[in-house]
Amino acid sequence: SVLLAEGAGREWCQYVAVDILNSLPVEKTDCKELVELNLKVSNLARNSGALGKENALLHKGLESLKSSGMTWMTWKNGNYELTRQLYDALLVSEYSSGAYDAARAAIDEVIHNVKTPAEKLNAYSHRIMCLTSETSEYGKGAEMGLEILSKYGIDIPLFPTKAVMAKEEVKYKLALRNRSLVSCLLSFPIKDDPLLALCQQLNICTMYSGKPDVVKLLYWKLIQYVLKRGSFSSNLVPIIGEGAFLYVRANDIKRSNEFATTTQALIPRIRDDKKNCVHSMLCVCSAMSLLQHFGSVSSPYLQVHKDFKLMGEVEMALNGLNGYAQCFFGAGCELGPLFESKLLVVEEYCRNLGRKSSLVLFSMFRQFALNLRKPSKNPSELVGEAFNEEQVLSELEGSAHYQTLRDSSSLRMQLAFVFWNEADMIDLLKILETYPLQDQFAARLHNRLAFTGLAAFAMCHKKGCASFKALGEKCLDRFELLSKNGSVNARPVYLFLKCMKSPSRDAFCKAIEACAEGNFVNLEAMVNERYAAFLREEKDEAASNECIANAYFLYQDWGADAKALQLSKDHEFLKKAKRKKARSFANTVGSIPQTASTTVSNTSYDAISQNQNATSFSFNSTLKQRKLVFVEKKK
Repeated sequence: SVLLAEGAGREWCQYVAVDILNSLPVEKTDCKELVELNLKVSNLARNSGALGKENALLHKGLESLKSSGMTWMTWKNGNYELTRQLYDALLVSEYSSGAYDAARAAIDEVIHNVKTPAEKLNAYSHRIMCLTSETSEYGKGAEMGLEILSKYGIDIPLFPTKAVMAKEEVKYKLALRNRSLVSCLLSFPIKDDPLLALCQQLNICTMYSGKPDVVKLLYWKLIQYVLKRGSFSSNLVPIIGEGAFLYVRANDIKRSNEFATTTQALIPRIRDDKKNCVHSMLCVCSAMSLLQHFGSVSSPYLQVHKDFKLMGEVEMALNGLNGYAQCFFGAGCELGPLFESKLLVVEEYCRNLGRKSSLVLFSMFRQFALNLRKPSKNPSELVGEAFNEEQVLSELEGSAHYQTLRDSSSLRMQLAFVFWNEADMIDLLKILETYPLQDQFAARLHNRLAFTGLAAFAMCHKKGCASFKALGEKCLDRFELLSKNGSVNARPVYLFLKCMKSPSRDAFCKAIEACAEGNFVNLEAMVNERYAAFLREEKDEAASNECIANAYFLYQDWGADAKALQLSKDHEFLKKAKRKKARSFANTVGSIPQTASTTVSNTSYDAISQNQNATSFSFNSTLKQRKLVFVEKKK
């Protein structure tokens, strides 16, 4: 009784009490009270990120239930609800721990024994989640979700016709009555609705399986459902936020902005539901990265990862760190042991929870960083202390192999371009040209298409490689579109691509200036090196050496010491070279150009939501931080 007394800072007492009571014989305890206590303390454990403790306590509660001889059929109304809560918590815990078979057993227990269709919805949602997390079969998850949804009166065809799409869009517009969605939802109360939780999982499956028409139908029908009901649950906000993902994938910047802004306005309404609040912020981060500087988005992504990890939401925590790493690479932030230590921590996290696909991804990221930092025999191959591409791919098949090959080839393409391995660039272009030029993660697509396009223009003049020019043009078109719409990240890449397509002094100087202005130190180093090669062909050795020296110091700033070492071996004069002018404080490597469009709070979602400038997606050009000196050709 002393240990269980309520009070601030006394949670540890409840941990002690439940452990003592769980150690006693069954006849010495009150079964119902012990199950309630295990359920209560397991929730405390989950909220503190102790997933193992949560799972152990729930199993202790289940043991108490079974040892007392009580089942679903023998428990009366009050105890029936307690049993249902225990199994609902258990299936969530088993899923979060990666124990999918155990989760499915708990799911079946709930579906076969609960009384109402509404009480089955949480189990149905996690049945889909188990399938997609274990096998990445999002197509099957979409089919399963649509079949379940039809049981609740919402019929959506897996392959909708144009007539169906047109009819449902008209119904959706009529339901809004010329009002904005935000104005409708801001006046509605928030009430729990497990059907929207199911739709949230279905929405993810339909997006990831490439069914945009089904996503639109689901969105239209859900809005009609919410408007008719007069209330919505917090699950609706991340569904709207994921609409921004859809339009990011379709390169529809206007609609992506619209969905992200709507999500941003609704986030303060759901601040009490931390999970969906952070999920919504993850969606906003993705839309932000379409136009705003990757460096300004990486910290919010990292905060999303930390918050989800603390909540025990493993899959979403890993998505947050994936976004962080992609933005980190895209921004050209400084590589080093600190970044690699973060990857090591998350690798251990994935290993402990059995998340093999995520373990592969973050190991791959670490090997990429190591190849840039440490000398190796073939730096454009992902083979080393962290990752072995050939071995990993041989153990994968189906969707997992397809996605892993895309990610590894994208990273290798960047390495091949940096270390200028022409044979590898050609081989990797043949792999990457088979993948669609779309992705719901803007930073990941940016990194893939940037170096695919650069390599395509660099290699299209080689024998048998003329077809790569068309691939380069497609990449160029995307970055031109984003650049015209004000993307801080796209403009330097766009100008770099133009250099590789049609090299000239003016083109290279414009690209270098854009990289310096945006503080993309990685791209600035690469443009300088390619400019040096161009000047050598122009027989301007002095100017070429100056550009090589610039590239050498910029690679060091980036943390790409292996590349800097390669340059020093190829160019003897670099061993005596000295930097003419150190970077100013305003242009420190890794710093982010601060503009109205890139000012983002790193820790407060409320602040982000209330500050419309933070995610307004309007482009305000940064002040030029230094003036580029044009190199005049010697007469």
